[in-house]
Amino acid sequence: MTFRIPVYRGGRAIVTRSVGLALVGAALLVVGAFVDRERLFYAYLAAYTYAVTTVVGALLFLMICHAMSATWPVAVRRLAEAIVGALPLLAVLFIPLLFGLDALYGEWLHPESIDDEHVRAVVVHKQPYLNLPFFLIRTGIYFAVWLAFGALLRRGSLRGDASPALASSGRLRTISIAGLPLVALTLSFASFDWLMSLAPTWVSTMFPVYVFAGGFVAAIALLTVLAFAAERAGFLPGLRTSHYYALGRLLLAFTIFWAYAAFFQFMLIWIANKPEEVEFYLLRSHGPWGTATLVLVLARFVIPFAILLNYGIKRRPAWLSAVALWIVVAHYLDMHWLVVPEAPGARAPLHWLDLAALLAVVGPCVAFTALRLRGKPLAPINDPALPAAFRYESL
Repeated sequence: MTFRIPVYRGGRAIVTRSVGLALVGAALLVVGAFVDRERLFYAYLAAYTYAVTTVVGALLFLMICHAMSATWPVAVRRLAEAIVGALPLLAVLFIPLLFGLDALYGEWLHPESIDDEHVRAVVVHKQPYLNLPFFLIRTGIYFAVWLAFGALLRRGSLRGDASPALASSGRLRTISIAGLPLVALTLSFASFDWLMSLAPTWVSTMFPVYVFAGGFVAAIALLTVLAFAAERAGFLPGLRTSHYYALGRLLLAFTIFWAYAAFFQFMLIWIANKPEEVEFYLLRSHGPWGTATLVLVLARFVIPFAILLNYGIKRRPAWLSAVALWIVVAHYLDMHWLVVPEAPGARAPLHWLDLAALLAVVGPCVAFTALRLRGKPLAPINDPALPAAFRYESL
């Protein structure tokens, strides 16, 4: 069975609307700089880490598929590569955060300003790691690793479209096997630097696992939504129900894994009952943030878990893509829950700057990805595994 994979020529409307929304978001952020500068940077960091964890999650998915020589993901591999294609823009979008480092990380940037002697002593003890030059160097290393492996995998795949002789996946497999530990480690340390250090006295060895699990399941969810949209638009005519079922199983598995990481991090910290650790959860268990925590548990785990347990829904593309879209949105709630409670003062969970930051970050990424995808087929047309990928059957 053969399928003609058309070249993607669309995207103009997507680019126009995305750029328009991005400009609206950027304008609102400019207003926010005068209204509430501190809250602006927390909102921007939440939106930014939401985008980065999803995109790096897609990179990890892509590398795992290459490393395992998995067949069925070849059918949706180009869509994963498209998500990864947002990395160069995300590297640029980190620049606004440089202007808010004092607002976000003031405690460890200026430990002398901390009144509590114990807290100051703990932060000073971490100064060999938590200092501005080393922070910036590490951030540069993270992006260098992600950009290098993302570009190698994407370009290698696209070269195969031009020449069947270049379509062998052996080189991409070698690159992925070599790069997986580096990408996993850099994502782990980025979670320490960008998120955990918002509360420099708080520590959790489970935290990078939690962040990885969230980003990975969000990437699979976004891939599911894109696969459904591409198939309905006629760009992936070879997709079968079994492909959606495979994606649905991954969504269910990593939704459970995220809940496992979240629960055991909470349980171990609560049992240890150390003041500097428990404070993280105390902050998120009272008042409006207590409600936000309950919403997160329901939206991120209970609801998708209950729905994805159903065998039939995982074999219904429209239903599965709706659940996947829900998970993509819930991942933002997760990043927001990690970041915004650390903002100083009494802060409400929701603020118009959250939407502004989300538009300012996600809008350009969508436009940039659509532009980079134009003129290319939405499947690696010369990959020798593609016919078998389209014949994939799963009961």
